[in-house]
Amino acid sequence: MLSLRNYSVICILSFFVFSCKKDGSSEVTVDTVKSNLNNGLTKTWTLSKLYVNGTQTTLTAGQARYTKTYKADNTWLDSDGYLGTYALTNPQSLSEITTNYPGGARTITYAIKASTATSLDVEYTQGSTIYRLVFTL
Repeated sequence: MLSLRNYSVICILSFFVFSCKKDGSSEVTVDTVKSNLNNGLTKTWTLSKLYVNGTQTTLTAGQARYTKTYKADNTWLDSDGYLGTYALTNPQSLSEITTNYPGGARTITYAIKASTATSLDVEYTQGSTIYRLVFTL
């Protein structure tokens, strides 16, 4: 049987355990993601990993050289010669409009899986294929 003293100790410990903030509790904002994306000016990212339907693929020589540059004015360009505009509708969503796509403008919306100052992890679905791209500096 619990004594009053033991019961009090349990209550106090429970209060501290449940009232403490957990690590990583800071909320990610659109401004934070945009800052990670372009560093306030321009930032060029290099493709470091590619997953197709959840399976990591070996990058070809061309894919390993693929870069994407994001600018603070909400424009982007890549090493394949495509360019356009982008918008962050929320911290988990990046929409890109390719303005020079053959046949007319094309929009891709990426789910942002992770965004830091040195890593960008995004995913999109085309048809029934899921592509996940991980970029680093």
